[in-house]
Amino acid sequence: MDDTYQVNPNWRKLASRVVKPQQIVLVIGATDAGKSTFCRFLADFALVKGFKVACVDADVGQSQIGPPTTIGVKSFVPKKSPSEQEPILESGQNRVENGIVFDGTADRLYFVGDVSPQGHFLETLIGTRLIVDSAREANVDFIVVDTTGYVHDPPAVILKQHKIELIRPNHLICIGRSTEFEQITACYSQQEWLSIHYLPPHQSVRLKSGNTRSRYRKNRFDRYFSESSIQQLPFEQIRGGRTPFFVGRIANEKELEILSGLAETQVYHAEWGNRTLCLVASKHLSKATITHIKNYLSLTRVTVEISTYFERRLVGLIDSTGNTYAIGVVEAVDFQKRELSIRWPFSNVDDAAKDACAIQFGAYQLK
Repeated sequence: MDDTYQVNPNWRKLASRVVKPQQIVLVIGATDAGKSTFCRFLADFALVKGFKVACVDADVGQSQIGPPTTIGVKSFVPKKSPSEQEPILESGQNRVENGIVFDGTADRLYFVGDVSPQGHFLETLIGTRLIVDSAREANVDFIVVDTTGYVHDPPAVILKQHKIELIRPNHLICIGRSTEFEQITACYSQQEWLSIHYLPPHQSVRLKSGNTRSRYRKNRFDRYFSESSIQQLPFEQIRGGRTPFFVGRIANEKELEILSGLAETQVYHAEWGNRTLCLVASKHLSKATITHIKNYLSLTRVTVEISTYFERRLVGLIDSTGNTYAIGVVEAVDFQKRELSIRWPFSNVDDAAKDACAIQFGAYQLK
């Protein structure tokens, strides 16, 4: 990322009001309003003041700190060496030079599992709260939180309000006209714990096409997995999360034969739970067939997927503390050997594997 960027004329005035010790700033706005650039400016402004700063990136689709599908945090300390030039923030300047640069690494990650919060509100809210809490625990002086451009749909309003209440920021900065955010901000307008500010979009903002955003994500993934390796993990060793698989008893060959007969198609893999069954078949099953299997086996639920469910699916690698220490991608699945081939962003697979206590399956599949 370039360390030089343009500054809107009114940014300094607002920054002087909100950049103070022990403050949390949450920035919201529509897509391509300049949220990320403004968050960088606040961080640079705080560093010049001598504050230790934490940048939380909750924009899972266009993330700058961690890889897409994650929420990440990165801390920065003031530059103290005389040889290091400070960012130029004088009132007469319209650019910041030598500002902070995100190098693609994060101090901590949370795996949401998709490039949009839609359909993943719980993961988005929990992840944002946990990452902000980790910034608090790092004893930083100032925290700025960037967000997605998902703001205008009724569900988006609910998501942003819950995020505000979970984080409890000192300042909410809305980039855009005040009327655009009335549904989100009205209920907080008279609450003493939150100050609400409005800014116009960045003067140099340009709308990005869907293809541009897709290319950005691809480049970020390519960079993240540039030094990687593949390891085979037996089904029996996988502790799955956010998936119906790898949590029950794996069906044996005889059971797979019986299930294939009931399904009238080949069943490659199946797992039994408490009166539940999840299976991988060669094709999608009709509702009538699923109901027949459920009734025949006296089950309360039957979940069916086809083998493409696993292909190129992103997964979060969870360590013994419950934190996401990396993400991986399922490169292949071998139902005969009962193993997944997962690409890790590590050159030494042994070091990576020993840390994985659980694997969370995301909704996003790489193209």
